[in-house]
Amino acid sequence: MEHILLSISFVVVAVVGACRSAKAQQDTNYWHYHELIYKAECVLFDSNINVEQGFQYYDQAFNNFEFNYVHDLVNAAQLAHYYHRDYMKYLKKAVGYGLHPANLNFIPVWQEQTVAQEFLEYFQSTEGQTIRQQYLTTINQEYLAWLYQFSLTAEKIRRKTSFAEYCQRCVEWDKELAQKITESGYPGTKQVGIDDSLLYKELKNKDLNFNYLVQISADSLCATLDTLPKPYVFGTDTIWMRIVESEYVCFELDDECLSQHFPITYLRIHKCPLRNFAFINDEIAKGNLHPREFAYIIDESHTPNSAGELECDCGQYANCFFRIGGGDQDIFADLFLAEDETDALRKQYWIIPLRVERAKTDFGEEHGYRFNWGNHNCFK
Repeated sequence: MEHILLSISFVVVAVVGACRSAKAQQDTNYWHYHELIYKAECVLFDSNINVEQGFQYYDQAFNNFEFNYVHDLVNAAQLAHYYHRDYMKYLKKAVGYGLHPANLNFIPVWQEQTVAQEFLEYFQSTEGQTIRQQYLTTINQEYLAWLYQFSLTAEKIRRKTSFAEYCQRCVEWDKELAQKITESGYPGTKQVGIDDSLLYKELKNKDLNFNYLVQISADSLCATLDTLPKPYVFGTDTIWMRIVESEYVCFELDDECLSQHFPITYLRIHKCPLRNFAFINDEIAKGNLHPREFAYIIDESHTPNSAGELECDCGQYANCFFRIGGGDQDIFADLFLAEDETDALRKQYWIIPLRVERAKTDFGEEHGYRFNWGNHNCFK
């Protein structure tokens, strides 16, 4: 009996040691994560395709890091589906970072197949619900509630005060936000989850009912309540899915789908985003800020106003154009660097070359997949 107990103890120690070792070996520098995603997409979407190598890069990224970006997992799942591989392993893992069955309704080809139903059954299973509950515990509710109030308050003041007064308030808000970022990290999906209008119900937190907060602020935000979106019904739940294809008078209702909507709201409020913040590289390394999100914000800050004037002094980002997003970019025609120079700049942030970007978009359109997520499809 003593020998048996001793053997069991050795097994337990070995298992615990292995688990600790595996956790200790996890990479914590998210620049490496983005490099692996970069390599996977270059391989899978470039002309000389190597499917096996591409999925090896994906799996390295997803297995080597504690946190994964949902849109990367969903994109890998779509490619796995196309190449008749195990796509459910990516979708199952994505539940742990916020993926909801409603999100799959944005992928055309899956509306005609069993994928959405297969995922729904898993999501509703005991395992799926357990993982969902674990995801909910990772959300910094206090931070998210603060962000909602911060963005709505700033937008109300923007609409009700003079431009000079508003600019002065922006200086104050920048300091306030910088302090929050110092304390809690950049408010990306790792900190506050992906945009999800059902969070307040699941967390029983009325302060996270962003849709309601917008509705009660409608008089100061929009022309009328008629500009609010109609609800999208999924099963027994009513979800105010704010999709990027829809056009609303209130841009506060823009949906990022598989990203967090706050950063773009902040961008729209502050024409010179991130101008005084020294946290960029560190926050990317921590996984709090996605390089494409940063690149999109920088590109958008170069956008001229209706008079053709640049409202933001972007001297520190001179000639810094990433060509991120799916909007009409002809407006940048006289500002763009040559494509090879743009690609060199993009590679500094592990953003795929423009030729791969185009191939990725074409692949999705041809086969009915969706690889473009976020405001103006900035997460391609």
